[in-house]
Amino acid sequence: MSGLRERLGRLRGSAAAGVTPPPPPEAGGEWAQLGAHIATSPAGSFVMRRRQYGADSVHGIYRLRELADVAAQLSSFHDGDAVVRLEELLFFDTETTGLGVGAGNVPFMVGIGYYTGELFTVEQLMIRNPAEEHAMLVYLQELLGRYTHIVSYNGRTFDWPILKNRFVLNRLKLDDSKLLQLDLLYASRSLWRNTLPSCRLSKVEESRLGFERIDDVPGSMAPALYFQYLAEKDPAVLQGVFIHNEHDIVTLAALTIHFGKLLRPDENDLDLISNPNPELISNLDSEELFRTGLWLDKMARPTKAEQYFNVLFEKLMNNESAAQSAEQETVLLQLAGYYKKIGQYNLAIELWKQAILLKPASISLQLEPYLELAMYYEHREKDLGQAVFYAEEAWARLWRRRALHRGDRKINEIEEAWEKRIARLKQKMRKKEMSLRALADSYPSSSDKMVITKRSKKAPKPTYVSEGLI
Repeated sequence: MSGLRERLGRLRGSAAAGVTPPPPPEAGGEWAQLGAHIATSPAGSFVMRRRQYGADSVHGIYRLRELADVAAQLSSFHDGDAVVRLEELLFFDTETTGLGVGAGNVPFMVGIGYYTGELFTVEQLMIRNPAEEHAMLVYLQELLGRYTHIVSYNGRTFDWPILKNRFVLNRLKLDDSKLLQLDLLYASRSLWRNTLPSCRLSKVEESRLGFERIDDVPGSMAPALYFQYLAEKDPAVLQGVFIHNEHDIVTLAALTIHFGKLLRPDENDLDLISNPNPELISNLDSEELFRTGLWLDKMARPTKAEQYFNVLFEKLMNNESAAQSAEQETVLLQLAGYYKKIGQYNLAIELWKQAILLKPASISLQLEPYLELAMYYEHREKDLGQAVFYAEEAWARLWRRRALHRGDRKINEIEEAWEKRIARLKQKMRKKEMSLRALADSYPSSSDKMVITKRSKKAPKPTYVSEGLI
């Protein structure tokens, strides 16, 4: 106990005498092999790696300077009058010690990217030990005030909440009330969730941006490599993590260009994706055409969305390949549902009839056009004959497949529903015929009209001049 008091007394004495603790030891040249250095400030030190990309830098099919032409289009990602400027975009990605969002998950590396004119700069901040986290966060705190938008990939729900937790735990204030999140993961899923095997950033950049990583260290290995560095103190262990994080930041910039070009209403754009030229757009997959049109409509670009839908309509109606019919049947029905939603029934009817001509991929899909056509002719055209025709065709298709699904409760319920629909339509037709017959009986025949006309005709009463004087 006395030894503890003595040690506390020595500490108080050194503090009272104004003795400052020694600064953390500076690293030698071991970080230079990774192109990094030690950044030192009054708050402490951490590892900094900075890379700059010039005006002619290319990432896949895009030049990084192209974002200056389309940055304003990104305002469609937000409601209201949010203005997007190139110099106010901060690209953001982290490498963490785990996958959770709790207090135990530490972002040991924070990658950021920003534009200065046509120059794109990537900065990577890394802590060599937990004691350096405070200095790294102070640096970010001073930096964030310059920007209005955080561009990330799943950062809104993962990276950014983790970073905010670290600010709280380090008793630092982070006011992000004016920062708008521009998370590209959701836009990517809107376009490619059914087209690509995965919407991971590396898959998207390879298939849509034309950039393929070589010997890439996956992000899932970053925690293990960081713990290996903590044990061995060898910076070379983290070389792959630095390169992976740098690629993520640059890919974010290229992907932002991709979506900016999609949103651009300029009809003179020569890009394969954003050009409204039907010959170029028709090269896209039908599913991607439909998803892109839906996304453009959602992002308040109805004219450009209509161009995509028109190209898809022609592609589906002219498709005579039986091998592709089953694959495109879902897209065909989805497009018909979209036209029905916006009231363009003339196009929806053509698509429903086209779906009937295709070989059925499944019972549920193949019955949908019959149901839609039966409802359309019953309720909109008031053509009960056509409604009964499509209802009976659907029931006949079910009956031919009955042997394959004998005893299936769901199929039996579908059959009963169609039988009730047919019975109701036929009863409705009988009532209509009876009412028309009754209406016809209420009118006199042509012969009766002649008799009534003859009887009602009377000789005109002569008019005398003297009567006008009375």
